[in-house]
Amino acid sequence: MRRKNKPAILQSKLFYAILFLLSSLLLFSPIFFKFDLNSLKSFGIAGVFLFNFISSSTLFFPAPGFLATGIGGALFNPFLVALAASLGSTLGESVGFLFGHSSRKISHPKDHTFMESLYKIIHHKHGFLLIVALAFIPNPFFDAIGILAGLALYPLRRFLLSVFIGRFARDIIVAYVGSTL
Repeated sequence: MRRKNKPAILQSKLFYAILFLLSSLLLFSPIFFKFDLNSLKSFGIAGVFLFNFISSSTLFFPAPGFLATGIGGALFNPFLVALAASLGSTLGESVGFLFGHSSRKISHPKDHTFMESLYKIIHHKHGFLLIVALAFIPNPFFDAIGILAGLALYPLRRFLLSVFIGRFARDIIVAYVGSTL
């Protein structure tokens, strides 16, 4: 069986350096920019998507996205709100993942035992379910899971799928609870 060759850009350190800078800018953007979240209310379900994307893609964002999901569930179709919120937060979590992945690609970690341990934890046969469970639980530290998964070179598609499953399960509950209030 032949392995596919990676495109040349994916083998370039410059590509990963640019990716690192862009993901760093997004992760730390609340330090430099003020977000006016009240303006997102007028966007409806798209506002729920944007709110969840912003709250998941930044490290220092004070408001959890699942609150917007509950409020959106009270105002709009709860299933669509949960879908939009899950997609937004999943794409937002990819920023932390790309930060970890690109930092691993542009630097060569000196502590190989730490990286080997991290690789074993993330790539364990239950690593996928661990990420699903941690994505389901509302906690401000999930960004670290994305960064660690990126550092461990976890496959991006598997990471996004596991985050989406966990977030959708949580958001569907939150949106329907919001719709009953």
